[in-house]
Amino acid sequence: FNENGYYIEKNLYSFEEMNEMFILFFDTFLTLADKANIPKSKSYSKPSDISCPEDLKQLDGLMLDCFNFDKGIIAEGYDIISYSSTFLRFLSSRKIENTTKELLNISLNNTLYGWTNRVRIDPPGDERRTYGWHQEVFYTIPESRYIQTWCPVIRDTTAANGTIWIAPGSHKEGIAKQSWNEIDGRATQIIVDQCIVNKYPQIQLEMSVGDVLFFDGKLSHKSGSN
Repeated sequence: FNENGYYIEKNLYSFEEMNEMFILFFDTFLTLADKANIPKSKSYSKPSDISCPEDLKQLDGLMLDCFNFDKGIIAEGYDIISYSSTFLRFLSSRKIENTTKELLNISLNNTLYGWTNRVRIDPPGDERRTYGWHQEVFYTIPESRYIQTWCPVIRDTTAANGTIWIAPGSHKEGIAKQSWNEIDGRATQIIVDQCIVNKYPQIQLEMSVGDVLFFDGKLSHKSGSN
């Protein structure tokens, strides 16, 4: 972690914990689809578990029905999931807490404060929130010590479906030279100069459901494309 600016804990979450998140996604978007009277491409049945390929296809179809009908429904799903009791339990895992304290070298008796705890949903080909090379330091509490976490929730992340990119060692730059970009229809982007990123290796982290990435807030990273 100190040398490369990141650390991956494999299988931090159990199958049962990840399955609970999967059911949360399905129930949330099925409720939103029914509420908005969205024409469904098929009849959806209650899923059994995240390991069933047919159940994953059901969730894909349901969310695409919502997205194609009204992109705002996906945004509503973001908010519902992020403030649900299931997601709050997911965030509050004792294993996440203890690993974070160990990496920050602070007492296990200290408490932690969470900031910008959200899910990320990228429909195929939709790059409105695809983000270039950046540091998380600009989106947190100034002068704080913190660790950013990231993990796949519904399915394994790959180069093809848009997993995260990182530049190992780039956290040693401190706050790097950056430019502010306002782009119509996309999130504001504060982008690290490419000449700085090019000083470091650039890798896509392919991860499995249940794995958790812990990384320094000054580590340069970017979105993949789904």
